[in-house]
Amino acid sequence: METTVNDTMTAPASTKDMDLKDPVCGMTVTEQSEHKELLDSKIYYFCSSKCHTKFNAEPGKYILSKTTPAKAEETSSAAIYTCPMHPEIRQDHPGSCPKCGMTLEPVIPELEADDNSELKDFQHRFWWTLPLTVIVFVLAMSGESLHLMQMSVQSWVEMAITAPIVLWAGWPFFTRGWQSVLHRSPNMWTLISLGTGAAFIYSVVATLIPQVFPDSFISMGRVAVYF
Repeated sequence: METTVNDTMTAPASTKDMDLKDPVCGMTVTEQSEHKELLDSKIYYFCSSKCHTKFNAEPGKYILSKTTPAKAEETSSAAIYTCPMHPEIRQDHPGSCPKCGMTLEPVIPELEADDNSELKDFQHRFWWTLPLTVIVFVLAMSGESLHLMQMSVQSWVEMAITAPIVLWAGWPFFTRGWQSVLHRSPNMWTLISLGTGAAFIYSVVATLIPQVFPDSFISMGRVAVYF
């Protein structure tokens, strides 16, 4: 619907400049344009009848797209995070998806490269426990042939070295695995936490109270462990 602009009304320069831009294509127009529309007590000018028609079809689409800097800053500060695999998951702070365990990402990505704190945390845990992992691996694969200690003693050594690897470096895996159980949404974190957790708990029991196992489990003076 076309209307007549009240020539006696004046507006601040910034608002006037904004109003004299076609909200559909962004082209600068003048108040003399024959294509204009009055909506919610505000006049919108258009460069052509084509843009005018598009605006009339979906006015909300073009009005909402004109975000002021203040609103843009507000939106950025109140970022919404979602899961790439489950977009229905949304929250106002970083975290992991309760369904698949993936790290939540901002709905509106930031222009600057963000600080991937999760990656740094995993790298930190990995590098600090890598030497311990190598030691356990060597003992498990070649401990008997190296004759460094009795095999029953070796089980205690392996348990002491493995504990910080599993309980500290692997803690994020168990946390997400437990969340998947609570949300009844099994995923890869469930599999990893169950597999490593079962092997670790069994080996701890076999080391601390080997007498609970039948004699057939004893090999080389100890109950076989899977640290």
